[in-house]
Amino acid sequence: MDYEQFRVEHDKVWALLGEATLPQSLPNDIARLKEMAAAINDPADRRDADNMVAMIESIVDESLSAKDEEPWSDAMNEAIRVHLEASDDSGTPAERIARARAGIQAIGRIADRAPEHERNAIIEMNGSLLMLAEALEPDAE
Repeated sequence: MDYEQFRVEHDKVWALLGEATLPQSLPNDIARLKEMAAAINDPADRRDADNMVAMIESIVDESLSAKDEEPWSDAMNEAIRVHLEASDDSGTPAERIARARAGIQAIGRIADRAPEHERNAIIEMNGSLLMLAEALEPDAE
């Protein structure tokens, strides 16, 4: 499995997280992503893919465990949108690093004003952005 193919499918599932209600297909989508991640040949890419799937699972778990079972807040929807934009793979390594780091800052600000039951899930979105920025650092020169 090619990592870039995985990213395309991941981004489709990630976009589903921004919907007002989670689609019933989400568990199957996550299972499919896990299978795709396991089939990635490069160990570093496979680890990144596993982490990306784990983040989706964490956000879904956090959402489902909310006591009041309210729909996701505007803050969560905004954080998902910012994460998707910040992880865009277009541009030079330096541009991608800057975009990822700006996304980390924006997500931190969003988490500060998010409902308490969503804060951890929002902050956890920064993990993959930090890994992306660090992975691109050697290529930025």
